[in-house]
Amino acid sequence: MSTLPNWASLYLQRLQLDHKSPSLSYLSQLCRAHLQTFPYENVSKLLFFQAGNHVVPTPEEYVHNATHYHFGGTCYANNHSFLSLLRALGFFGQLILPGGGHAAILIDGPNTGETPVYVDTGATAPIFEPIHFLEDGNHARIFGSLSMDLTKSPDHPDHYRFTRYENGKVALPPWDFHPSERKELSDLSEVIRSSFSPDAFFLNRLHIHRFQLEQDRFVVLKNNTLHFGYSDGTNQITTLHTVSDIEAAVADEMQLPLLPVRKAVEILLERGIDIFNAPKKEEIPLENEALDRPTIC
Repeated sequence: MSTLPNWASLYLQRLQLDHKSPSLSYLSQLCRAHLQTFPYENVSKLLFFQAGNHVVPTPEEYVHNATHYHFGGTCYANNHSFLSLLRALGFFGQLILPGGGHAAILIDGPNTGETPVYVDTGATAPIFEPIHFLEDGNHARIFGSLSMDLTKSPDHPDHYRFTRYENGKVALPPWDFHPSERKELSDLSEVIRSSFSPDAFFLNRLHIHRFQLEQDRFVVLKNNTLHFGYSDGTNQITTLHTVSDIEAAVADEMQLPLLPVRKAVEILLERGIDIFNAPKKEEIPLENEALDRPTIC
């Protein structure tokens, strides 16, 4: 095995995994560890937006930010950095753009099977292992009230469709993609620019999601609503009333004490967004929340 760059070694240390040769089982370990270690969050995006830093962090910056601030990111940061790590480890793959606004990963053989596998650490979906979506079989993944599926698209020949569900109902407009339409980060400049528009979805709310499989649950913070979901389908939802409550929940329940959520709330308030008095449309059930909204991460 080749020597890893320092950032990749630090990345593996954060995942608590050893350096191994590429294989399907190792890729599964990496996927599972990544979803539990790096949160899906827009705190970092809000801080980057305020600072005028409207780009995706490099892998070196991503690991540094995770260590010092408990950042993860949305799909662009999480999946771009994860792909960079996978390439450093000897895997072969590229980004894809399901739905035209979501970044995911396709990894090719020779060490992961005869067909490409779908990998995604930026969809808040229970994709704990790579999916051989081109092969026959059930490609659904379920964890409690969260689930997703990869199927042939009924609308576009040779395309595939990613659908995410909450409580058995479609939670996002399905994303179609063609497996041969591969991307590099440089190809995503326009959608990344759009994700930093003032009216972009994740610049107008607070959103943090983390899987905690050792506790058999996931935890989601949407504005001031804290949602615990367990593998048996049980859900607990709590309303938080102060910024201190949010800080405590993120530190104690999500185990992300360095994440600067107070600063993110202040940035939103400066932009006229009070997460404690969001419009009623923000309070509609989780399973319906994003049906009519943009899919850009």
